[in-house]
Amino acid sequence: MKWFVDEDGSDKARLIRDQFVTGRLGLIAPDLLRYEVASALRYHPIAEIDAASLTTAMSAIENYQFLVKPSREAWSKAIELCCVARISPYEAIYLGVSHTLKLPLLTADEKLIGKLAADEKINVTSLTKLVEEHEDKSNENDRALEHA
Repeated sequence: MKWFVDEDGSDKARLIRDQFVTGRLGLIAPDLLRYEVASALRYHPIAEIDAASLTTAMSAIENYQFLVKPSREAWSKAIELCCVARISPYEAIYLGVSHTLKLPLLTADEKLIGKLAADEKINVTSLTKLVEEHEDKSNENDRALEHA
């Protein structure tokens, strides 16, 4: 969503996207993402997305080839999280896929992170925190080059 509409955090999300496109970062998302993005763009409260722009956005999502069909194990974990953390299946399936593939979840949803138990938060990274850490490392590298 933040890749296509200017809103809080879009610059950070686009940095992640650009790192993915250039091969510096791997991304995987459940195939549900295509429906969530289409709906969020279609009904965005500020952005006025026309049919051509929505089609372009959906083509981009497909072209990135990072969508996966959640396995039974991923759904099982997602259902467990729905009940324990009181989150929606839409939120939980991202965590289920993350858990099953043993990959961290990157999200801009701070409310979701706040609902998770400590042991689940270990595998979740806030988009804001990740980009801040990246910027800090870049600044350290710049300082190191300046001092060299």
